[in-house]
Amino acid sequence: MRREGAVAGVLLNYLPTAANYVLAIVYIVVLTRYIPLTQYGYYNALFAIVNTIGAVIPIPGINSAIAREGAIEFARGRDARPYFAASVFMSLVMSVIYAVALVAAVPIYLGNGIPPWLLGTVYVYIGAVIAQSLAGALGLYLWLVGRVATQGAGATIGMLVLRGFEVALIVIMRNVYAIAISTLLGSLAQLFYYLVNVGFMPNPIRGLGTVLSGIKGFLELGLQSWVLGYVGTLITSVMTYLVYRYLGPGSTAIYGLALAMIGSVTAMGPAVSTVLSSRVSHGIGVGVNVGRVFRDFAIPSFIASALMAQLVVLALPILPRLGIVNGDYIQSIPYASALFGSAPLFVAVTVYSSYYWVVGRGWYAVMNNLVGLGVGIATYVALHGLGLYMAVVSIYIINVITLIAYWTLERWSLRSKAVLAVGLALALTLASSWPLPIGDAPITWPTVQLIMIIATTAIAYMTKPLPTTILNQIPKPLKPLLKPFTTPSQ
Repeated sequence: MRREGAVAGVLLNYLPTAANYVLAIVYIVVLTRYIPLTQYGYYNALFAIVNTIGAVIPIPGINSAIAREGAIEFARGRDARPYFAASVFMSLVMSVIYAVALVAAVPIYLGNGIPPWLLGTVYVYIGAVIAQSLAGALGLYLWLVGRVATQGAGATIGMLVLRGFEVALIVIMRNVYAIAISTLLGSLAQLFYYLVNVGFMPNPIRGLGTVLSGIKGFLELGLQSWVLGYVGTLITSVMTYLVYRYLGPGSTAIYGLALAMIGSVTAMGPAVSTVLSSRVSHGIGVGVNVGRVFRDFAIPSFIASALMAQLVVLALPILPRLGIVNGDYIQSIPYASALFGSAPLFVAVTVYSSYYWVVGRGWYAVMNNLVGLGVGIATYVALHGLGLYMAVVSIYIINVITLIAYWTLERWSLRSKAVLAVGLALALTLASSWPLPIGDAPITWPTVQLIMIIATTAIAYMTKPLPTTILNQIPKPLKPLLKPFTTPSQ
């Protein structure tokens, strides 16, 4: 089976996010016009609790551990189907556990002031959980055989269906049930696409033997992957819940929309990690230098995410003028701008964590992430009285502490061109994202943002962070555009 290209894999795994945010323009218009701010705030608070419960159900973690072993075996020419069956078996078991936990948590929802009429959205979401779990198992099979582009295409189909129905149902229903139902439909569409492309669904019982024979390793690697995979979810869910408890549903809605906006850039992290981890797993199987593979992915992804963040910040003040963000939701613009400065940090943390998990240093990555998460959450709890911007600053603290742990223990040289390029790109992104909340926007915008974009592009030209191998994986018309930013891998 032919392995699909790395660039195509990254692009197609990022494409769901791109499609999401193109369609989100229409989604945000109808959301901010037809869904009351307080109702959306309660919905965000409810699903912060739901997602936090999901964080203790290790569905993706164990499945990722199974897929990693399957990828290594596949690279050695062995049969990967037993690992596929094992992944399906675990998906069914874990999704049922998750569903039971969500129903049992009804007193928690009500105890936190969630209106009873909203609880039906949780029951709709349970159907999405089961569909997502099976789709995840199918997607991981595509991942372990190197078909990462097809994996990304399926996620794109799911996102297109989700957003399309979201827009239509919000206009028709005018309440947040439209969001829950659309999530279910998107998950079913992704599941169907994967079934068609994989061509078969194994008997899950046949995977039981694989699970039992490798249970110790799967549990250890799965626990690591589970923690690492849910750190991002925990950051979002816990911070959203704390904002709800300290500042109320109105601020929760504003914060939730700001978090949704930065997802347009932070999704670059999982997109790169999906392809990187597949390449590294296969590299371990055949004995290549996986450190070089990591370097070829890590620096370019940071520079690219910094530029993307700056471009979105440049566009933010236009959204209310175009009628895309309306009413009280306009208050989210400066908070979103400030948050975008943290997006490249999140991407770097995600790529680092994925790499160290695959090469067998998962506990090292887990400790770095948990330290960052703990310090950031504790800071917000202690200083929440400073307002909603303190929640933004806490996101920075979480990512910075985690990266300091990585870079300090690895003894990165400050004289390295790569480190210099990353540092300057981060500084310019911060300079671009913070003038909106702390300055006089009509004066500073868009001059500051345009200058930062030009400067970041110039730094990329001088440091040439892209490996020349990327030129063999992109369409010919794009090669002249990227060639000035490439240098041979060392």
